[in-house]
Amino acid sequence: MTNNRDLPAPPTEALPILTLTEANFNTFTLQISALVIDFFNDWCGSCRFFAQIFFDVSLEYPEVQFCTCNTEENSHITAELRIRAVPTLMFIKNGTVVKIRNGALSKEEFREDLNSVFRA
Repeated sequence: MTNNRDLPAPPTEALPILTLTEANFNTFTLQISALVIDFFNDWCGSCRFFAQIFFDVSLEYPEVQFCTCNTEENSHITAELRIRAVPTLMFIKNGTVVKIRNGALSKEEFREDLNSVFRA
């Protein structure tokens, strides 16, 4: 028997994926109640692989703001947050980091993380 909580929500109108920079990072992370950030860089093969999963899954979670942050273009953020690997996912709820995951995830793993943080 499947628990309804484990099923993705039916697709509705998703929020656009935001690009975070040093200029807007604090504003968005403090004002948006539910967001997930994909820290990546352009030369990372795993990042390129995960980018499509990130986009696809974002369509299933319209209540969550999905964001990306290029670690090389935003080195101050990367250093401040101690991002040491890419891709790194940061899950933020009500201004607080509640989960960090390193490495490219499968769609199923990503959904599990999103459900545990935002739909529990």
